[in-house]
Amino acid sequence: MDFISGAWAVMKKDILEEYRARYAFNTTLLFCVTCLVMVSYSLGGAVTDPMLQSAMLWVILFFSAMTGLSRAFIKEEDKGTMNTLRLCCRADHVFYGKTAMNFLMMSSVIVIVAPLFIILLNVNMRHVGYFALTTALATVGLSAVSALLSAIVAQARARGMLFPVLAFPALMPVFLTAVRATGMSLAEAAPWTGGGELVFLAAYAVAATVGGGFLFEYVFSEQ
Repeated sequence: MDFISGAWAVMKKDILEEYRARYAFNTTLLFCVTCLVMVSYSLGGAVTDPMLQSAMLWVILFFSAMTGLSRAFIKEEDKGTMNTLRLCCRADHVFYGKTAMNFLMMSSVIVIVAPLFIILLNVNMRHVGYFALTTALATVGLSAVSALLSAIVAQARARGMLFPVLAFPALMPVFLTAVRATGMSLAEAAPWTGGGELVFLAAYAVAATVGGGFLFEYVFSEQ
């Protein structure tokens, strides 16, 4: 209970800050919507291949995450509250609270963007459950890795440029797998027969959250 209450306290603090400012959420959402509208007008529903449609969705989600999730610890450095977190919270509480906040924000964006993606690009979503599970597992890994990398680059001068440079190779496996799994959810064939993509996304999510929790303690104490 101490672990849950500590992580929840960090997450609650970030929720209240985001509710007042709405900077990260609005930036991420506006980026996604703008890209979707531009792609929709430029292509005009011409792209019908499920894998291409899936790739377009995840390219938009990936780069929108780079604009929003990078601020998990950068905002703490800007406000001068990083030392307060070190004094008041354990490292694992901070990491999992920030990861949960990242997951909540990206999930909220996906809930809004996914229907727009289906409507604007004229996508035929054949397997909704598979798509929902794919996005949930991919978002867990994305949220955990982003929280760890945000803490690493928080004190760097070129942190805005450094974050996506570090995130690209770390998130490429989950990105490519999410594209394939999402494409399978848009195809006619039943995607549940294979299951390799979901297994990989689940393993990546576990490795990112557990491994990130161990590594974050060294990052958090050495800053």
